[in-house]
Amino acid sequence: MIAFRALLPCAAVVFAVIVLRLSGLTAAAFAFFTALALWVFGVFSPVQLDQLSHAITDAVVLELLVGVVIFLGLLFVEISSRGGGLGALGDAITALSLPPSRAVILITLGIGVMLESLTGYGVSMLVTVPLLLRTVSRTKAIWLALIGMSLMPWGALSIAALLGAELSGLPPQVLADAIVITSGPIAAVLPIFCMLITTGSSLKDYAYAVFAGAALTVGIASTSHWIGVEVAGVGGGLAVIAFSIAFASARQSLGRVLGRPAMLPYGLLIAFVVLQKLVAPFLAAKGVAPAIATSRVSFDVLGSPGIALLIAAIICIALRPNSLGVETDQPLLRHVASRSWRALTSILFFLMTARLLVETEGIALLAGLLSKLGIYPAAALVTLFGGIGAYVTGSGVSANALFMPGAAATGESFDALALFAALQHSGAAHVAMASLPVIAILLAALPNREVGDEQTAMRMGLGLAVLWLLFVATSGSVQIALAS
Repeated sequence: MIAFRALLPCAAVVFAVIVLRLSGLTAAAFAFFTALALWVFGVFSPVQLDQLSHAITDAVVLELLVGVVIFLGLLFVEISSRGGGLGALGDAITALSLPPSRAVILITLGIGVMLESLTGYGVSMLVTVPLLLRTVSRTKAIWLALIGMSLMPWGALSIAALLGAELSGLPPQVLADAIVITSGPIAAVLPIFCMLITTGSSLKDYAYAVFAGAALTVGIASTSHWIGVEVAGVGGGLAVIAFSIAFASARQSLGRVLGRPAMLPYGLLIAFVVLQKLVAPFLAAKGVAPAIATSRVSFDVLGSPGIALLIAAIICIALRPNSLGVETDQPLLRHVASRSWRALTSILFFLMTARLLVETEGIALLAGLLSKLGIYPAAALVTLFGGIGAYVTGSGVSANALFMPGAAATGESFDALALFAALQHSGAAHVAMASLPVIAILLAALPNREVGDEQTAMRMGLGLAVLWLLFVATSGSVQIALAS
């Protein structure tokens, strides 16, 4: 059917990545040129030049929304790591002298979740994997690292959620509340999975894990509701850290470790994100609300987490210019640019692809077809499409760029826009942890790489991804049943 041809760009990505084994950037270009061919041949609607111009201008605006956070996020990561922040976090964990079964929860779901929320892109595993290897075997460390990456719905200052809100036409807070319901159950059970992997756990340890899961879920939900989705993962990670400290037997040297200058970037970033959330609405009420927009999409400049990232980075450089070191052959900004340009270019291609499918009405046709299947099959397919998009593109951001417009249009047909947008976002984010770029970072974090590491990590990642997709799909079905 014609509507299914809207999936051809995604099929092109799958073919490029899995069959031809091309790079993510090349696969993204394949997707765009496939969408361009659909436009040229008038597959969905008669050819109009305005369709292409609208798609490109919309994609540029959305690229700014995403790109400033990605670039400045990598800049912040580089500054904090050159300043010794990652090592200081490891020392803080050691200072607590927790039993192994409880230490893995702190490392995986406390430090790991907090760092992934602040930085994204799997950077947290560069800290968690070496720490886990002090406590558990290599195979278990891989399992636990992937479990720590399972909360990517709130990773990288939730830029994927902000993009999803823009593409679905929902206020960010409405989508954030819906994401808590679709992904919250996974957060609640993650500490129990940590116990299952850590052999020798007692009944008391499992009880501890249940309460740690409650702390993680409440931390995410309350932070998302009262402050904003940008720091929801930070709130969840900090809740687990506070929970771990409260039940630790040794805390004498913790204050000294946390007071190190190397910890300054993380404190500054959290403080400025919270301050920004308080100040931005006040400025908007005064008429100060700069935005870059077309008639279809917009980028709220003062609402971007990039503002907090930039301020924190500038202050860290100003206070401690000598701490940055020269750990690479490239200057700081050039090094960050070399790390980010491929991801940014790939996302731009995916955004142009998605917007062109919207302009040519391909997404509307696909949504109409899904709506004819009934609400339950449509919800399951939206979740599955999100997961497929994240796996082949390596990013929940890219998956939202490709499939969020279709998910939103399908949800509107059932008067369940927020639910379907959340299913798309959660399905994508939970599967992104099994994508090849994330697995590559995990392998890079493992010392003395062994022959079977890649296959082991990919098998474990896909297993967890399928399980999390079932969780999300079940959550969607339960919500539909309750609503009806």
